[in-house]
Amino acid sequence: MNEPVRKRVRVACDASHAFTVFTSRIDLWWPQGHRRFARSVMVLEAKAGGMFAERAPDGEEFRMGEVISCDPPREIRYSWYPGGTGRPTLVEIRFTADRDHTLVEVTHSEAESGLGTAWPDRARLFDRNWNIVLPAYERALQGSDRPVGDGKVPV
Repeated sequence: MNEPVRKRVRVACDASHAFTVFTSRIDLWWPQGHRRFARSVMVLEAKAGGMFAERAPDGEEFRMGEVISCDPPREIRYSWYPGGTGRPTLVEIRFTADRDHTLVEVTHSEAESGLGTAWPDRARLFDRNWNIVLPAYERALQGSDRPVGDGKVPV
């Protein structure tokens, strides 16, 4: 098995709030440039079997993955299909209290995707994308108690 992509950020809120913004408010912060449809709605259902999907204004839905396990506010694990071979990679997000902050750790692994020797190239792409997605999440946490413009966090 190849090495997973690992990312971490330390955010200035409790784990419960960090978890809620990551899951229930994902549409407010997920970057527009990382969506398939213009003006779409992102959904991440924080429960085992829940979906991770993007919905277009016309109702078309793109399923990005499925929640494998969820232990609010500590962890969520979901499959990730975009950019794969038809079989998903695995994303694990852990939320750990750290005084008056929360450490948010992302582990994105090859899992059962079958990427094998293609994993290093995919991992570099996932690494670059997490470097865009996590800062957008951090910005949303900084202003998550008030609306921002049209409800989308600028990226």
